[in-house]
Amino acid sequence: MLRVLICASALAVPLTAAAFTGGDLNKLCTKTDVASRSACAAYIEGAADGVFNTIDAIGGTTGPRVGQYFCLPPDARSQQLTDAVRKYIADNPNVAGYNASTAVSLGLGKAFPCKSGS
Repeated sequence: MLRVLICASALAVPLTAAAFTGGDLNKLCTKTDVASRSACAAYIEGAADGVFNTIDAIGGTTGPRVGQYFCLPPDARSQQLTDAVRKYIADNPNVAGYNASTAVSLGLGKAFPCKSGS
């Protein structure tokens, strides 16, 4: 009986999840309430941190290497990151359909590219 319940539960879970897109992120970031602005900044900072740590885990963040998307200056502020991502999405409308973390990586890569010898 327990197996039947587990199987039934597994089938009740949707097979696909709707992805949070660059367009969704941009909509969130255009809202003016404190909660939305905080969520926007937190998502961008979290995605940036996640990408950085993933690249670091495969050996690529001690200077520009293959696969490193961006190099944030130590004094980068949250609003700068948000502005960079929103500008990139606005300048590249096709990115609105990408996964939001991909849009973050591309936007930060455009605004904060790694320089040779960094």
